[in-house]
Amino acid sequence: MKPLTHRTKIVATIGPASDSPEMIRKMLLAGMNVARLNFSHGHYDDHAERIWRLRQASEELDLPLMLLQDLQGPKIRVGDLPPEGIPLTEGEILTLVPIAEYQNQPNTVGIDYPHLATEAEPGTQVLLDDGLLELSVQQIDGHAVHCQVIEGGILKSRKGVNFPSLDLQLPSITDKDKRDLEFGIAQGVDLISLSFVRKPEDVQVLKALLAAKGAEIPVLAKLEKPQAIANLQAIIDECDAVMVARGDLGVEMRPEKVPLIQKQIIRLCNQRGIPVITATQMLDSMIHNPRPTRAEASDVANAIMDGTDAVMLSGESAVGSYPIESVKMLARIATEVEPSIQFVNYPPNQNEDTDAISEALHAIDETIDLQCIVAFTETGYTAQLASAERPKTAIIAYTPDPKVYHRLSLSWGVRPILLKGFNGETLASALALVEQDLLARQYAASGDKVLVMGGVPFGKAGSTNFLKIHTIAAD
Repeated sequence: MKPLTHRTKIVATIGPASDSPEMIRKMLLAGMNVARLNFSHGHYDDHAERIWRLRQASEELDLPLMLLQDLQGPKIRVGDLPPEGIPLTEGEILTLVPIAEYQNQPNTVGIDYPHLATEAEPGTQVLLDDGLLELSVQQIDGHAVHCQVIEGGILKSRKGVNFPSLDLQLPSITDKDKRDLEFGIAQGVDLISLSFVRKPEDVQVLKALLAAKGAEIPVLAKLEKPQAIANLQAIIDECDAVMVARGDLGVEMRPEKVPLIQKQIIRLCNQRGIPVITATQMLDSMIHNPRPTRAEASDVANAIMDGTDAVMLSGESAVGSYPIESVKMLARIATEVEPSIQFVNYPPNQNEDTDAISEALHAIDETIDLQCIVAFTETGYTAQLASAERPKTAIIAYTPDPKVYHRLSLSWGVRPILLKGFNGETLASALALVEQDLLARQYAASGDKVLVMGGVPFGKAGSTNFLKIHTIAAD
């Protein structure tokens, strides 16, 4: 039995279509590794119930599962409109005013951003509803911004508003985000996703909030703004994981720029050795259809070949008609593509013992026919070190920490296992326990070679200092 059929991890957004106990179990068995909880929607009672169901299924199936809390962030939206929406006709004038000043005037829409009149100027581009509708600022009169409709259509309530050329006066974390963060900490989520990151200081603000609350939870930066791409290296150096959020990124930047930006972000994350998720519209047609388009399958495959740690489902799993089939399709594409990939072996960034260990791991993996790589890890660092090398064989990460057990679900090629009943006394006792577990799970058989890595003495965080080629003993 293989510990992993697909080494690229699968992130699935949990929503009304996928939050029943039966659906959660089926998605876990189909290959879901990370459950995304979108805090742009839903009430705390709903999220708490979903978290309980997810944890329950994970424990019952003995499958690790990372819980990703995705904070909404400072999204600008239009106000309430008639249920049928309002038509925008090309060439007409539409006036944007702060919601507080909106009084149901004709050809006027309120937006929840009060500073537009002081920041915009004639010619400023305004995009509505994920870029489907486009305006151009013509004139500013007090707090009223008069715009000409460039691309028309129907505008409905609470649709998003984007200003690609403006560096808006928005906080990195809203009051709602802070309340949601308190909830997420109390619920024990495994990763916090910060939306609309523009600079490394945005990540630092969230980390400071977590530190002040005594919460040791890693932070993921969602890259979906032009300013983030301008500060890309500094943001990657500051965060623990990254998401290529192609939705808003494709709205605020020309769509033809997104593919190369995606590759650039994945490459930098691979070099840095931190997980990266590729997201948005990966199997969008499977919201309504049981099979993806050929273009979507190729899109997923290309992200995997680029080196992404994970691919993500949004509407496909949250509100779609085929959530299980969508997870299975990602797993099938990954399983098909991965064996043929020749990953780049990036040189170490520093000349330290751990860098030498990782380089040696790569050489051994290329030389010896290994059954698997066994990583003993207290913090997850050793397993992530192995994951960054993109070895040919699966990485089995043994950890005594339940938090690390779930968090490693995002790392490419890693199958976390919760190590119970180990006191960390000697390497020999650890090997005996692991050998027994590998045989019981049928991850290895008598005579198989495994590569063991970790740090001695056990129990000391961040001390990866040994590699051992070990042969599984005869029964």
